[in-house]
Amino acid sequence: MSLVALRRSVDLYLARQKRSPFEYIVLATIAFLLGAMIKYPDRAFGTRSRPDLKDKGSRGYPLIGNLPQIFANRHDPLGAILKNHVKYGNTTTATVPIIGRFIAVNTVEDMEYILKTNMENYIKGDLFRRTFSDLLGQGIFTSDGQQWRFHRKTASNIFTTRLYRDLVKGAFRSTAGELATVLEQKMKRGEYADLQKHFHALTLDAFGRLTFGLHFHAISTEGTHEFGDAFDYMTHVTESRSANPFWPWTDPFVPGKKRKIQEAIGILDKYATQAVEARRKETEEEKGTRPRDLLDHFINYENDDGSKLTDAELRDVFTNFMIAGRDTTAQGLTWVFYMLMSHPPVLAKLHEEIDAVFQGSDEYTYEQVAHDLPYAKAVFYETLRLYPPVTKNAKVAVEADILPCGVRVDAGDVISYSSYALARNQEVWGADAERFNPDRWLNEDPKAKSPFGKFRNESTFKFNSFNAGPRICLGQTFATLEALTTMAFLLQKFDFKLAPDHPIPVYKPSLTIPMQDPLLVEISKRQ
Repeated sequence: MSLVALRRSVDLYLARQKRSPFEYIVLATIAFLLGAMIKYPDRAFGTRSRPDLKDKGSRGYPLIGNLPQIFANRHDPLGAILKNHVKYGNTTTATVPIIGRFIAVNTVEDMEYILKTNMENYIKGDLFRRTFSDLLGQGIFTSDGQQWRFHRKTASNIFTTRLYRDLVKGAFRSTAGELATVLEQKMKRGEYADLQKHFHALTLDAFGRLTFGLHFHAISTEGTHEFGDAFDYMTHVTESRSANPFWPWTDPFVPGKKRKIQEAIGILDKYATQAVEARRKETEEEKGTRPRDLLDHFINYENDDGSKLTDAELRDVFTNFMIAGRDTTAQGLTWVFYMLMSHPPVLAKLHEEIDAVFQGSDEYTYEQVAHDLPYAKAVFYETLRLYPPVTKNAKVAVEADILPCGVRVDAGDVISYSSYALARNQEVWGADAERFNPDRWLNEDPKAKSPFGKFRNESTFKFNSFNAGPRICLGQTFATLEALTTMAFLLQKFDFKLAPDHPIPVYKPSLTIPMQDPLLVEISKRQ
């Protein structure tokens, strides 16, 4: 065959094989995907290869990395984190589309470095703010830098020893008394009480009244409370986004979800607006009849140019501090009472201490609650160790760095940590790390009023249930005094017993650590 004939044959073949534009697009897409899969064979698209971390986590899938594993564990993310640390060590890694690479740490040294030593390099970042903006806006939990310093400095004005003295004798004792009345009525009717519901009502009433001047009347409300329900729904929704980086695109296709989110946010905004409007309408005479609260400090704050915070900014203040003041203490108390009912010897010791300190009186002083109840405080802190109010957290690296564990961090990496996992790390807490043992918090002291000695503090980077470093929880003392006052008051008056066939509680994935189901108990008068 001549060269000319061969060329004509080839041209004829190509003419017959002519493809449409759509076919070329499909072929180009397939070629692109194949090339991308070759470049990202075991990690999320856009992340860097890290051969030094190949033994620090499960192998990912091409382009989507570890997203399938994270999604599969969405109902038990804490269990998955713990298993990863047990299997791969105190430093683990995963990659997720859009978010990038996670590096999870689980040592005291790494905690201190991230939360204190080099905290300026580890920030909340834009991704965190976008994920939680529906609920938390630009408040203290989502802000960095100067904005965070403003929130913290302004809020710190309210938490004083004088306030704590008044609270123990007044509001904390009063709300505990209100709850005791409700529980006594249930006891007389022979009804089970859901302690989780009641503790959320107690902290909502106390914190709302003391910091924002709102009277929710949640303790005395039968059934559900619209604010609490809306708040719980939003904390669950925002947590669920951590397992789905595509939530901005997928949420609109979930029937009814967008509407329900809007309704919940509307309820939160309504209460925030109610608090702000009531405060703005107050006369000078009315202001003089009550102590200054958290809202006063923020509503009267002036920027450098003389302007004040907008209603939207005050709304963010409201939601951020309500989650800190309501959910964390309420859930801590819920797990405390479950642990006490599950550990009778611990309950017996706590009764002994309460009886020794208060001698039958239910009028408490700040000094008694703050200094004379080391065993009660040990029970509370040991519960928070195992069931920390905020179970996990994450920061974004601003610049490349090397952690104390020796792992390299690239700019943009997400550094995560879990107080829940750290509490179960035997290298940190000893062989009995997973055991409920309040005695680990105590030292002998023959001069103590309590028969159980003196409370021993741990490093906040070891016990970081209240966070640590400059961002340590402002309300730690507030929460502790409220919990101890409530525990002492209720345990003086009642005996609690789990309802028959009560299942072992499991947590519900959320920003905090609520129980999945009600904590139902039988109540009787303490003999």
